[in-house]
Amino acid sequence: MGILTETGLDRAASTAVTPVVAHYTICPVLVASGVANELGWVAEEFRRVGASLSYLRSTPDEHGWLEHYNHQSPNLFRDGGNSPAIQAKADIRDTVLLGLTQAQPAGKIIARADAPIYSVAQLRGKRIGLYQSAITEKIDFRRATSEHGIHVALALHGLSEKDVEIVSITAPDVHVAEPSSGPSETWGRQRDKAARGVELQALERGEIDAYYEYGIGLSDTLEQSGKFKVLEDLDRYPDWTLRIANAPRTLTVSAEFAKAHRDVVVAWLRAAIRAGRWINANPQAAAAVFARTTFYPEAAVAKLLPSYDLVPNLSAQSLAGLRLSKDFLREHGYVKNDFDVNTWADSSYLEEALASLPS
Repeated sequence: MGILTETGLDRAASTAVTPVVAHYTICPVLVASGVANELGWVAEEFRRVGASLSYLRSTPDEHGWLEHYNHQSPNLFRDGGNSPAIQAKADIRDTVLLGLTQAQPAGKIIARADAPIYSVAQLRGKRIGLYQSAITEKIDFRRATSEHGIHVALALHGLSEKDVEIVSITAPDVHVAEPSSGPSETWGRQRDKAARGVELQALERGEIDAYYEYGIGLSDTLEQSGKFKVLEDLDRYPDWTLRIANAPRTLTVSAEFAKAHRDVVVAWLRAAIRAGRWINANPQAAAAVFARTTFYPEAAVAKLLPSYDLVPNLSAQSLAGLRLSKDFLREHGYVKNDFDVNTWADSSYLEEALASLPS
């Protein structure tokens, strides 16, 4: 073997490939990314293209939780509620919308069972609780989601926010700062806290007369306690636009990463598509996975999943729903700047991923 000259060494170094490492974060909601990651399919697809995964909160960085909302990491994949993704795109960082998932109930209006209130129309002049985070560094997505749900519930009965007393209920909104190995560990630490929100506690104390609840399966538990009742279930209406509070869920990636590493982006989408198809075909098994990665009861998720398609899409209807959600956030002060939802979406990545998989 010949001896490498200095020029040869330089040439060898220049052709060395630096491994691509992508950060990721996934909300505790019904998205295929959560299942794909939990089953190891994202890591598997990444290995095929020479890339690796790093969970956003796997290192002792107190700002990791904040980047989950503001998407400030330059190599970040994020899947989950659309409010943070919309604000990040509008006001903070350029991202690419890769896919959407509509798998979220529209929500319910909850009241105490002993209250002489039997419909939303009878909430005129009454107190409706509205969550408010004590943290100002991020978008208050829970407040935005609840305010949207309250807005449409009142409108259905000829009322507006001016006809009721909106009572802001501040929550400390503490985020887990210690490192986590993955989403299931992160959200597992917060599961008990999430089960009893500050609005429910205020309702139980009699400080408010009703609140909007969008958790999956919780209303059944509340009714079974004998202490609470559902005044309105927004899912009973045929109008699909009632189901867009913080949904459809958004899968996004930093724009610069998408441009530089197309193969890695397509790899993520391949894993998500595979998982979405598996969820659709195996709702019971999928519910067990979601029980680890969300705050939702397994039985409630199993009952709900057959109603939805968990394969990410960029359909005209999903984009229209996302636009309505974005417009609500702007009109109510959660987002400063506007943008074109259709321009945000780049379907070429999803199309490439779909074409590379058996139908």
